[in-house]
Amino acid sequence: MRRAIVVFLLLCSIQAAAQSPAAIDKLALETMKQWKLPGLAIAVVKDDRVILTRGYGVKEIGGSAPVTDETLFQIASTTKAFTTTAMAMLADEHKLSWDDPVRQHVVYFQLADPCADSQVTLRDVVSHRTGLTSHDELWDNSGLSREEVIRAVGRVELSQRFRTGYVYQNIMFMVAGEAVAHAAGTSWDDFVRTRIFTPLHMSHTITTFAQWSAAADRATGHRYDMKSAAITPRRAIDEDNLGPAGTIASCTRDLAQWLRFQLAGGVIDGKRLVSETSLEETKTPQTVMRLEGDRRDLNPDANLFAYGMGWNVSDYHGSQLVNHTGSLNGFRAHVALLPREHAGVVMLTNVERGYALYALRASLLDLLLGRPARDWNAYYLAVDKKIDDAEQQRRLEREAKRHRDTHPSRELAAYAGTYVSPAYGPAMVTLDDGALVLRWQQVTIPLTHYHFDTFSAVSPADDVEEQAEFRLDADGEVKTLTIFGERFTRK
Repeated sequence: MRRAIVVFLLLCSIQAAAQSPAAIDKLALETMKQWKLPGLAIAVVKDDRVILTRGYGVKEIGGSAPVTDETLFQIASTTKAFTTTAMAMLADEHKLSWDDPVRQHVVYFQLADPCADSQVTLRDVVSHRTGLTSHDELWDNSGLSREEVIRAVGRVELSQRFRTGYVYQNIMFMVAGEAVAHAAGTSWDDFVRTRIFTPLHMSHTITTFAQWSAAADRATGHRYDMKSAAITPRRAIDEDNLGPAGTIASCTRDLAQWLRFQLAGGVIDGKRLVSETSLEETKTPQTVMRLEGDRRDLNPDANLFAYGMGWNVSDYHGSQLVNHTGSLNGFRAHVALLPREHAGVVMLTNVERGYALYALRASLLDLLLGRPARDWNAYYLAVDKKIDDAEQQRRLEREAKRHRDTHPSRELAAYAGTYVSPAYGPAMVTLDDGALVLRWQQVTIPLTHYHFDTFSAVSPADDVEEQAEFRLDADGEVKTLTIFGERFTRK
């Protein structure tokens, strides 16, 4: 009996430590120090109780305005779970089904592969198994509408066979958002606002760039340079076309309500908004993901890894872990749930150092589970360096294969012209002050000779670092341009 009492008291003390704001503060501040984060915001929920919502650091480096639990951050791809939750609500109302053909709701949607096009369902588009690679250039600062982006990607060849594996794809979640709009008879933005934000009392949460620009309490995104460790502010970009895949901005006070709702199986303060069955389907494995390479390094304790619908699903020391990360415009976000333990965390930062949130997630989960503390910052800093070193090695290997002292086959003026891709439309190459410049949609990229008829296309402001490869026909005329993984034919 004495031993049982001791064990009980020990478990109570562990649980108390897990729910101690002071213990969470310590982990947060150490992560900020190790990773040099300008700002950080956290929410922790356990047993339907908000343990903590708090901000740390500053909204913008060099400034003094503090981050609070009402400061807006871009939550990026953690938006996807809001979209699939909206779909779950509509499934309850029999306005759509996970296995509906996509064109039942988005009539202009198509895939370039005829077989895939004839079979693709809503479940496919939100579980990253269509076989389409990212093609994020189509939406990122392009100025194209959601419909224009969706129509364009329908003309892109699949990168792998339909339903044969996981390929992350933002544009397919735009499709899902359009399906929500069709089924609900309103826009995706209005649906998530009225059916999710309002009943969850997420009064600060927004979806559009205009709302972001008008918000008084918002953080500034920052770039991080690995070589110099320099952190610099990054300008905000209108990415409204991304919408259902990643444009929600929120704060930890609001997102604590989102955690409570998800952990309670679709109930908030005694009111059910979606059936537990439909919501649970979003967290059910749909596409197996191989645990290798970077994914293995980032999830060292996982045995199985899969994608549900808007969520990653894996294990963590015997517990189920449901989570998703987000990355957009100098912001990083991470939402993690331990459903069986009725616990969850949200972490937001305003700098491009997402692995910091992996470190903090592991530390917080260990705290919530009563596990021994581990220096996760040291582990993930080493992973960060390993991944960066591998990227640098790839650059060195590419440079080693470069043929120096070569020249373009033709004079630069011969490369100027209009090049057209079925998916990407027209791209203009001009000769400006003796140098080639590529203009596509809202992007302007200088082309610097690399070797032979290949040019470097680099624009840090647009996050573009590509190679532009020209090809000549048998008559020596410049015929095609390959960039963004697509071939453009000269008009």
